[in-house]
Amino acid sequence: MKDNALYLEVDEDITSAIDKLSKSAAGSVQIVVPKRSTMLQSIINLKLLKKAAEQGGKELVLVTGDRIATELAARVGLAVAPSIGAKPVIADVKIPEALLTNEEVIEADDPEPPPIPAESKSKMFKKPIMKRMPISDGPPPSDIPGPSDESAAGVAGASAAAATDAAKKGGPKVPNFGRLQKRVMWVGLAAFLIVSYLGLMYLFTGAKVTLYATGTKVEVDTTFAVDPTLKTTDQAKAVLAGQLVTISKDLNGPFTPTGKKDVGTKASGTITVYNKYDTSSHALVAGTRFQAPDGKIFRSKADSSVPGVTLAPVFPFTPTPGKSDPIPVEADQAGDSYNEAPATYTIPGYSGAMQANIYGQGAQMSGGTTRTATIVAQSDVDTEKAALLDKDKDNSTRDLQARVPSGFIALPASQTSSVDSIAPSPAVGAEGDTASLAMKVTYTVLAVKQSEYEALLHSQEQKQVGDKNQIYEDGLGAAQVTATDKDSTGRQSFHLTTEAFGGTRLDKADIAGKLKGQRYGDASTIASGLPGVTRADISIWPGWVSKLPSRPDKISITIQVAGNK
Repeated sequence: MKDNALYLEVDEDITSAIDKLSKSAAGSVQIVVPKRSTMLQSIINLKLLKKAAEQGGKELVLVTGDRIATELAARVGLAVAPSIGAKPVIADVKIPEALLTNEEVIEADDPEPPPIPAESKSKMFKKPIMKRMPISDGPPPSDIPGPSDESAAGVAGASAAAATDAAKKGGPKVPNFGRLQKRVMWVGLAAFLIVSYLGLMYLFTGAKVTLYATGTKVEVDTTFAVDPTLKTTDQAKAVLAGQLVTISKDLNGPFTPTGKKDVGTKASGTITVYNKYDTSSHALVAGTRFQAPDGKIFRSKADSSVPGVTLAPVFPFTPTPGKSDPIPVEADQAGDSYNEAPATYTIPGYSGAMQANIYGQGAQMSGGTTRTATIVAQSDVDTEKAALLDKDKDNSTRDLQARVPSGFIALPASQTSSVDSIAPSPAVGAEGDTASLAMKVTYTVLAVKQSEYEALLHSQEQKQVGDKNQIYEDGLGAAQVTATDKDSTGRQSFHLTTEAFGGTRLDKADIAGKLKGQRYGDASTIASGLPGVTRADISIWPGWVSKLPSRPDKISITIQVAGNK
């Protein structure tokens, strides 16, 4: 029996119920009414339902547990069942007198009421609606003798009792205009609140509809260029007109020097050169090397010479070696290890035979010290420079974004930085255990109009999904954009890859027009039945509203790809 049951909403009216009854093809129809429904609290509605069933040749049964609805149905002759499939009966109850005299339906074939006689009409309209009460002209004159106090009290009490008896007997009454004004005021306030509520509901009721559609993945791989010298975008050539956004910042930070430098002193002394090799004089220029027995090198600090061998004038002509004056020398390297004791030095620049016969005799060398200092190296400056730029990367991107004009978006792949000045303290090569670096940096980024950027991407995607379909998700938020070539004019090329999804074309404005004013269930059925749509989620604000707004512009429609991407 469930296949011929019609279910009504709590707030559904009689017109909708009759429409559903008329459209039902079953010969026996059960109408299920919720307990809170007000439709069956009126005997007029029940008569209309019964008449519609008779005209359609249908057997009608009401399924409800409401007592008043059961009694009213018994009055008009409708069968009632407590549940679907239960045996329907016409209740045998006594209808209250107040209910019998309440709502009546005037059918088209009902006899007209008998006319009212003319004399009765004249009596009816001649009878006064209100009767003026006589009002006293005031207290009696003072010269008229009055009753005693006791007599006056008795008379007043008798008058009050008489007035009370007259009121009880239905005598004339004075209308209470104050109470009437209050009632009118409350009715007006209630009407104002109702109208205000309906107006607010019309203006502020909104709905969000999410359509989950079957989408096809589209792999997007394209290139475009941005030219900051252009005034107009060339979509056909995929060249966007851009703007160069620039900011300058001062960056500074401390760092620890790691360079090492030998700052020890060099040993010095004198060497006397002897010549046993020949009788010729040999010049020794400044810088001539002398090598100690342990291999350490000393260099002469001035030009000098060593005379040749001299022979005695008499036999046996004994030779006397030539001898130079003491030549000042300095160690080739710093360090206390160069403080050599007196020793014989060879001259590496001579041949072996000459080294054996032309040699130097060194005195005690002294003054050499060993000390290594920490200095600022160029590598320290380069490292700190890279660290400062990396630390400021996010801040610089945010600062550039703040400078981007409204309606534009920055392309992070185009962001560059250039160091205008750099100053380490201490300077490179100077000693220091701590140091700092200050530099001035200029950041730049290319920005394009967001609408033109999206239009360029959509045109590329539309070519792949076809003109008869539409893009559901353009994948712009997940796009990978890399900068490639850049020419001398500042024109920058880019490579873009992403994944988009497209499918059957869905006109949001047309869909909103179909859904406006629909009940939640009907709207869900319509939206879910759209081509390519697998399901639809609908939310209405405020939450107690059961219908979508009657204004299409208050219905927001979003399309998402159904299933696992």
